[in-house]
Amino acid sequence: MLYFYCLFEHIILQRRKYMDTRRKFWLVLFGVVLGMLIIACSCSSLIPSSKPTSAPLPANNQEPMPGLAGKWIDPDSNGGGTISTIEYTNGEYVVTSVINTSRGANEVTKSSWSNGVLTWEYCPASMHCITQHTVSLSGDTLTVDWAWSDGGNSGTSPLNRQP
Repeated sequence: MLYFYCLFEHIILQRRKYMDTRRKFWLVLFGVVLGMLIIACSCSSLIPSSKPTSAPLPANNQEPMPGLAGKWIDPDSNGGGTISTIEYTNGEYVVTSVINTSRGANEVTKSSWSNGVLTWEYCPASMHCITQHTVSLSGDTLTVDWAWSDGGNSGTSPLNRQP
């Protein structure tokens, strides 16, 4: 690139023996910007992408988070407690039901397992839909973040394992 710059400058200087400072400034600036553009375009393949990657699959089709599958009760929920049932099928966790002990079954509208986090949404009748996602699992306590799906209330709750 320096060769082309020198050649370009040499051709211009041949036409005019003396170049004023302003023209020389713009010529040098153009050359630097062009050089930076060429370098940036050629190095773009070296920059790692920011695409999220999924959690690696454990060997022998073992559960990636042993102990997550089961029944979990949120004792702080209205009506005596809400039990979420989590199953491990086809290499991923799925919430199959959410039942309030006094109101009955809730509709599970979403359930997904991605990057080591289980996220699910359920909708109690005539109430706000609630989205929950796993934060941590320690023994018989599953910690989840929850929020009303349409905004508003949110928080963190410990869920207790049920027999």
